[in-house]
Amino acid sequence: MSVSTSCIKLCLLATLVSSSFLCHAANSELSQALSTSQARLHSLSQSGGQLPQSQISLSSSAWLSGLPSISLSHLGSLDNGNSYEQELSLNLPIKSPALHSSDKQIKQLTQSIQAQQVALQGLYLSGLLRQSLWEHRLAAVKLAQLDRKSQLLDKLHSQQKQLTDAGELPIAHILLLERELVDIALERVDLNQQQAEALALYQQLTGQEQIPHDITETARPLSASSQPNDILAQHPLWQLLRLQKQQQLLIIQSQQAGDKDPWTVSLTAKNTADNQVDDQQLGIAVSVPLTLGSSLSQTELSQWQQANTEHTLNLDRTYIELKTQLKKLEQQQQNLLDQQTLLTQALHLSRTITEELAKVKNQNQVSYEVWLRRYMDALDTESRLALNQVAQQQLHSQQLQALGISL
Repeated sequence: MSVSTSCIKLCLLATLVSSSFLCHAANSELSQALSTSQARLHSLSQSGGQLPQSQISLSSSAWLSGLPSISLSHLGSLDNGNSYEQELSLNLPIKSPALHSSDKQIKQLTQSIQAQQVALQGLYLSGLLRQSLWEHRLAAVKLAQLDRKSQLLDKLHSQQKQLTDAGELPIAHILLLERELVDIALERVDLNQQQAEALALYQQLTGQEQIPHDITETARPLSASSQPNDILAQHPLWQLLRLQKQQQLLIIQSQQAGDKDPWTVSLTAKNTADNQVDDQQLGIAVSVPLTLGSSLSQTELSQWQQANTEHTLNLDRTYIELKTQLKKLEQQQQNLLDQQTLLTQALHLSRTITEELAKVKNQNQVSYEVWLRRYMDALDTESRLALNQVAQQQLHSQQLQALGISL
């Protein structure tokens, strides 16, 4: 192997390593921005009048379906004043084995629902962060293109002014250039406002003053599976709706089987006394409900059927909306790729036309305004090509957002 070949391979390896490191650093920086946003949102919600989490104490008994009760009775004889009966009972509403198993499943589902709610919140914040990041980046790229365009026109203006002052060119040439510079200044005002609004949104979300330099997510694959249906099934919103439907089904099944009716265990102390006998007794009693048929009323069954139908429709509607949005983004991606090819051709043609018009312009065969307009079109096409490349990176982030993948 030659020395030059070895050097080339080493350079390629170094490039790959450095690019992967930069992508990892960018992803880490964006993930840190998301974590900061979540922490700030949690802090704001706690300071907004809600009770701190430490003051909220909610729990569920593992074995009791309600509070224990004590019953006390005293019975005296009407015929014999010395005869009486006293009874003290401690009643414990014990969860049935079926209810205990059902509660365990509901608890697991509730934990899964809470996890999906947290993921959905992270996805929502990711959408706001991506919006602010890419609106700021697009404005920055447009401003950079305007600066480059303005610099070229300033240089041309300086050259034309010298010729105009010398009487070799009419003043209209200078006025045309100055009009173009005014249009650029007007466009710059709108872009500055757009950039400031995007920065303000990012600062409000993260509390950070500066936007990260590297915000591209193109190194992150859109999916780990080749099946789009499998991808959308992992979306936090769809998962949340699916888990909520499972939870409602489990609750109604538990009600139908009568699982909520407790097994009552009573510990009883009884004292019976008269003139001759003073008897004390201790005992235990168990009351078990008979689960024959369904314990649901028709009203409860109808309400659940209506809620289940709404859950199913909501699931289907959400899936269709997510799939439609993803398909729309895929079409936009193809459109951007087609535009990039056409813009590359248009830029080559615009530059060629400008060069050819410059030749005949010097021979007074074409007006200066026509040449200037073609020159501006070439600069605008170059700007559109640069913006198209940024738009493709932005679209990749939007596709990640549509798939439910947070920063």
